[in-house]
Amino acid sequence: MEIIILIIIGILFVIPSFMAMRKQRQRQNDMQALQNSLKPGDSIVTAGGVHGVVRSTSDKNVDLEIAPGVVVTFDKMAVIRTEQEANELERPAAAEEAQGDTKDNLPDENVPPFDGEGKN
Repeated sequence: MEIIILIIIGILFVIPSFMAMRKQRQRQNDMQALQNSLKPGDSIVTAGGVHGVVRSTSDKNVDLEIAPGVVVTFDKMAVIRTEQEANELERPAAAEEAQGDTKDNLPDENVPPFDGEGKN
């Protein structure tokens, strides 16, 4: 009886771990496919959140135009998604800010501004 309980507990830990590893492997494969399929003109987002347009690629690097006339070189591994995928992501915090009252973001009139000096 105790062996059956131990087997059930073991299964309860192994199956979720296996499923998580499988899902992570699929995400890595998708990201690798995106990085290998980059071509000039693609709009992408890097791991640091930099949005840019691909101007040229090599085996390990990608040149991105992040502003008119400003081209920077990134490692291909830094590319995590296309700009279209980034725009489709749900951002609940941004949605709440857009719907929130802007008056709440103003400083309280009864509190003096912070002068940078601590009082002890």
